[in-house]
Amino acid sequence: MKNEKSAMYRRGRGWSPSTPLPFNPSQPARVAATGDGDIACGASEQEGRKTCSSVDDDKNMKMPQPHSHDPFDICPRPSPSKQTAATVVLKPPLLVTNRERRKQGGGPSPPQVVRPGMILLKSYISLSDQVSIVKICRELGMGSGGFYQPGYGDVDGEGAKLHLKMMCLGRHWDPLSSQYTDYRPSDGDKPPQIPPDFHRLVRDAIAQAQTLPPIKPDICIVNFYSQSGRLGLHQDKDESQESLRQGLPVVSFSIGDSANFLYGDSRDVDKAQTLELQSGDVLIFGGKSRNVFHGVSAIHPRTAPIPLLQQTNLRPGRLNLTFRQF
Repeated sequence: MKNEKSAMYRRGRGWSPSTPLPFNPSQPARVAATGDGDIACGASEQEGRKTCSSVDDDKNMKMPQPHSHDPFDICPRPSPSKQTAATVVLKPPLLVTNRERRKQGGGPSPPQVVRPGMILLKSYISLSDQVSIVKICRELGMGSGGFYQPGYGDVDGEGAKLHLKMMCLGRHWDPLSSQYTDYRPSDGDKPPQIPPDFHRLVRDAIAQAQTLPPIKPDICIVNFYSQSGRLGLHQDKDESQESLRQGLPVVSFSIGDSANFLYGDSRDVDKAQTLELQSGDVLIFGGKSRNVFHGVSAIHPRTAPIPLLQQTNLRPGRLNLTFRQF
């Protein structure tokens, strides 16, 4: 009998129709993109893929509907009343305090080989770079092509919303067609470009990993997970056949609260292994692990670095950036 973890993921696995609906700027948008490359239906982090288990037959099928794209601020400014109340500072949990002390004791750790083709760079992104990443994502996320909430709606436009906000840089990933597009189908917005500082960080991280080929990322999927966010097991396999054949790596940045990252050789959650990703960690998977199944099973509240929160006012949750080359 499968455990609760299996049941949770069987509810996931976003759905995609076999025939994509192309965007026509002269007509109202009809389709809403629903995920960060690979999200779970009715659950959320860049963490099966296109068949929603709630769709039992054509009669009960729920068609994707557009959702509002109101600006989403990952670093909301507290109101004056909250600022006054903030003078009473709660003591952070001992676990968080000890973790901060350990991080202040040194720089990034040597590369860890999680499995062939999967490299973990612990605490690789400095605090100053984490702050910069958050501020850049906030600015881009509030503008055209910025953060929006994907979800599946019924014919009345009311349906399950996913526990994440998503933004694509470079190209938009459309979960309904499993294709990359130049525009977001739900509103016609063009994704912002990948900032030069992000290119530098990706290049340096791959060089630090040493064992994987370099990439020139032209796609970055940015997800902000709430503390209840989840992502079902899936593969990142919508890039070009040449990119996949060469095993060009996916580079994942973790910022904010820690997450349980699942990975394995199948969609069987019970056989997946778990890796805790903390703020500042970089995970790179390519080569023999390019098609690894992966996902996110939990976000750990109140585990983000305190200095990061003080300098950015980042919401509770996890900011995840995944870079790849088409």
